[in-house]
Amino acid sequence: MDSLRDIKPFIELSDYSLYMLVITILVGLLFGMLAFKKGYKSAKKNCKIDCQKYYLSRLKSVDWTLPKVAAYEATFYGRLLAQDKRRKELFLQMKRRLDRLKYAKDATKVDSEIMRYYNLYKQVCDESI
Repeated sequence: MDSLRDIKPFIELSDYSLYMLVITILVGLLFGMLAFKKGYKSAKKNCKIDCQKYYLSRLKSVDWTLPKVAAYEATFYGRLLAQDKRRKELFLQMKRRLDRLKYAKDATKVDSEIMRYYNLYKQVCDESI
């Protein structure tokens, strides 16, 4: 029986490893969210400038050999570029003329009025970007 007296009972140790794991994960998530938010804001700011330039380059490169396809493409990129009041008004004027081409049964040529509005809109967008 004396041999059992020599055995000491278990000692209770405080184990904080689970708390430390949770705190580490939360701090990591916080830093991750802050980095994502900063990167997202920066990318969004840069995209506005770069996207506008891309849309303008696509608007400038519209191929008018196929008038119906060109009308759809000019309308699409023109709408994306219409940001301020002046460009919106010019876009609506250009769109009215392009709609005649888009919905015509046989659109084979583009008249000079459409091209004047298209070139004016291109010029105004080019000045403001």
